[in-house]
Amino acid sequence: MTQRGERRPPLRPVDGIVLLDKPLGLSSNDALQRVKRLFRAEKAGHTGSLDPLATGLLPICLGEATKLCGLLLEGDKHYRARVHVGASTTTGDAEGDIEHRSDCSSLDRSALLDAIERFQGDIEQIPPMYSALKHQGRALYELAREGQTVAREPRRVTIRRLALLEARQDEIVIEVLCSKGTYIRTLAEDLLASVGQRAHLLELRRLGAAPFSDPAGMFTLDRLGELAELGMQSLDGILLPPVAGIADWPRVPADAPEIQRLNNGQRIRLQASAAHGRLAVLDLSGRLRFLGQVDAAGVFHPERLLHVRD
Repeated sequence: MTQRGERRPPLRPVDGIVLLDKPLGLSSNDALQRVKRLFRAEKAGHTGSLDPLATGLLPICLGEATKLCGLLLEGDKHYRARVHVGASTTTGDAEGDIEHRSDCSSLDRSALLDAIERFQGDIEQIPPMYSALKHQGRALYELAREGQTVAREPRRVTIRRLALLEARQDEIVIEVLCSKGTYIRTLAEDLLASVGQRAHLLELRRLGAAPFSDPAGMFTLDRLGELAELGMQSLDGILLPPVAGIADWPRVPADAPEIQRLNNGQRIRLQASAAHGRLAVLDLSGRLRFLGQVDAAGVFHPERLLHVRD
């Protein structure tokens, strides 16, 4: 932190993706701002909020990589959750007040495993009141804190994998691979309600956010701070290039004249073009330059331009 009257170091253009291991108790925006300050980045954005009580993977995009935030938000998420069985709370997690109780001694493991099978695939969830969704311009959690409850429309989400990792009388641990917009608090409540139990979330850790799936690639804020003390070169060394954020996209290289034509807003037929659909165009140095669509005639239509720097 700078002393009073001391100038902060100037911001700088830096492009890339940080796989942050968000700590407990910190909001996603606070975590974002800390990373942005450490890198002295001109621009930064994250790719989908984690609640303060959740930990784990929060991809932070810097510079030109912020143009990928919306795309990364669409990806599947991977979680591990610890759930208390026998009591529900006003918030669906450990921060809330106990609302209802149930006799957890009656929890039947085989019935729970059957329920887990039923909860895989496409399901509907009613978003919790304690969420950031808006109602008439106000966040639902603001209304909930005022004691208000409003009707919420069910939302369809996809549970690609749901597994029981541990089970004790009053606690279970589950692993979830799910589509965007899935509320794990609600999933835990609904799953246990289907076998006659009340429940709430004790811990939530995000292990993956597509296309990032390796927990070993995450960095804590403390570790980033240590690298910053060594200098910006050490810190920049852990950045993933923006192209890492579109690992599942088809991609083709383009030479300098093709890049220039695309920079001028022209549509071009790429020599190495893939089948029609979404496509990423890289320059001959491997830097991501354009995202767009290839039509049935093989013509590339640029939709997003990135000025990725060395």
